[in-house]
Amino acid sequence: MKTHCVQDSSRASVGEQVSLVARRKTHCLQSSSLDALLPLNCLWGWHRGSRPKLSSVSLQSPVKPTPRFGAYEADGRTLKINVDEAKTIRALYELYLEHGLIRVVKERAEDLGLRSRRRVRRAGRVSGGTAFDRGHIHHLLSNPIYAGRIRHKGQVYEGQHSAIVDPVIWDKVQQTLKDGAAKARGTKRKAIRSPLAGKLFDETGDRLTPSHSRKNGKRLRYYISHRLVKDRSRKHPDAWRLPAEQMEALIADLVKKHLQRHDVATRLVRDLPASDVTAKSANLHAIRQTTQCLHLIERADLSPGEVSVRLCQTKLTSVLKCDADRINTEELILMSPFRMRRRGVELKLHLGDAPSDVDPTLVQNIVKAQRWMAMIIAGKTFTEIAQAEGTSKRRVQDIVDLAMLAPDILDAIAVGEQSEGVTSDRLIKSGVPAVWSEQREQLAKP
Repeated sequence: MKTHCVQDSSRASVGEQVSLVARRKTHCLQSSSLDALLPLNCLWGWHRGSRPKLSSVSLQSPVKPTPRFGAYEADGRTLKINVDEAKTIRALYELYLEHGLIRVVKERAEDLGLRSRRRVRRAGRVSGGTAFDRGHIHHLLSNPIYAGRIRHKGQVYEGQHSAIVDPVIWDKVQQTLKDGAAKARGTKRKAIRSPLAGKLFDETGDRLTPSHSRKNGKRLRYYISHRLVKDRSRKHPDAWRLPAEQMEALIADLVKKHLQRHDVATRLVRDLPASDVTAKSANLHAIRQTTQCLHLIERADLSPGEVSVRLCQTKLTSVLKCDADRINTEELILMSPFRMRRRGVELKLHLGDAPSDVDPTLVQNIVKAQRWMAMIIAGKTFTEIAQAEGTSKRRVQDIVDLAMLAPDILDAIAVGEQSEGVTSDRLIKSGVPAVWSEQREQLAKP
């Protein structure tokens, strides 16, 4: 309705409003927007003494229920589904249920060629027909109109139009969006800092930037190579993605061990008088907390098998209360072997040589594979073995190849000395070559 209609009617009593609306009924009905019908319908309903029924037409214009997507079209007093656009909407919901991340949905939608609705507006102006961005997808996933509902003034009501997405699926998507939200609406949370932000670099010189994900409502922090953020369209097999808490704890431990050495003060400060050794050593030994250790770091560089940490000369000068030119800069560089060991989806970081760590899942699967191989040699089929073991035929087929591993590889697995990244999942997905020399070559690669 035009603005002056609403302003005039607000100054009159209910009876006068009804009379005013009646006189202007023809003008309102000729309005280009069906939203003008909402005040008219409500006023007539109140005059009759009944509360007007909220519907998909009265709450939201059927001409443009969702201007950004256009999966519905006006059909008199209700909404009609646009079949072609509805397929795109359902596809995006299915992708989100499968992957749980809007970023991944955006990438998969681009791969599948999904596009927003193309419209030709007045004067021949064309809009839409482009790839979905993340904000676009989030708005679509959180819009109740696709579940046959209407949102009005913060409340959601059942509409009179057909749903494109099953309401149960829509509710499930809302819960997933809520669980994965970086911050719940209306809540305040203390900021979680990443103390190595801007200080951590990989072997290419690329900065590792803080990132995070959510799993089962828990926020998980990471440091990832910046190229993963800057260029998501390409694969980066050499990029790093490290659990932040583990990385921070390991580097802090390296610094703390260095500062706890009995001769650390004399090594760091040139020509340190004997009378000052005790006091300076005490200042360095008092630095024990992770945040204190990481505060002293100027830069940390990662490369396969090694980490290098450089302490900040200025900050150490403040701790030691001495002139900067007396600091021995050679003692500011700390080096240590660095290892990563994966167990399924879990990644463990180690400073120094990684300790032997037997993978119980891999060992158990090898034992099963050897038993099932013996049953095959005895004449059993995959189906019979699956029935006898209470598992699936596919599982038997996946696991049984582990019985073909070379003896020296089996010995290494038994004591936890296999190559990094050798897990049940990797062996099942990549397959086990029949030739032992090919196995050794394949499993030697991290």
